[in-house]
Amino acid sequence: MTDIDDFAPELFGLWPAHHASQYHAYDVDPSQALDADRAKAVAEACLLETKSAASPAEELRVLLNEMTAEMREQFAAFRDLRKAAEQVASGGGDDAAAKLARADLKAATDAMSLIVRTLEKIDQLQRQFARDREQAAEDSEAARGLDHVKAKFLARIEERAEARARQLLAEWQRDGAPPTIDDGPALASREAEPD
Repeated sequence: MTDIDDFAPELFGLWPAHHASQYHAYDVDPSQALDADRAKAVAEACLLETKSAASPAEELRVLLNEMTAEMREQFAAFRDLRKAAEQVASGGGDDAAAKLARADLKAATDAMSLIVRTLEKIDQLQRQFARDREQAAEDSEAARGLDHVKAKFLARIEERAEARARQLLAEWQRDGAPPTIDDGPALASREAEPD
């Protein structure tokens, strides 16, 4: 598990709706401030609300993004609470206040630990969804490839059938019509009769 003191929740970015191999969730350096236009573009790419019904996977991705943003805010709040509790606990003032501060310090540390684990799990889920989307895209591409091969096979059958039809037509024009099933026995008996 990540150490709470060194944990940077801003590293857990929002996952865009785009194809995972083309866009990266961590494409923004957290140490650099975003200008307003870039921040707006990142937010719209990740949390765009549409009027049409979203797929369940898309709804879950948006929910996980919202949870990530909320957890980051809560982590920052508990970090501030912990710092304040550390100051009060180390101040050496009132024993009751120091005891309460130590309890707040423990609660804040426990909450931060839970938030870290939750963010790690959210990130794991987002990565799995990205892999699943990539696999689905590959499967779709493979299916399109199968459709292409099937179309080529059917076209080849059509070509062969047309070539055979031309061959039979040429033989018919050269040799005359072949005997039909109804004419078959009668033709054989006529050939057997002496002239």
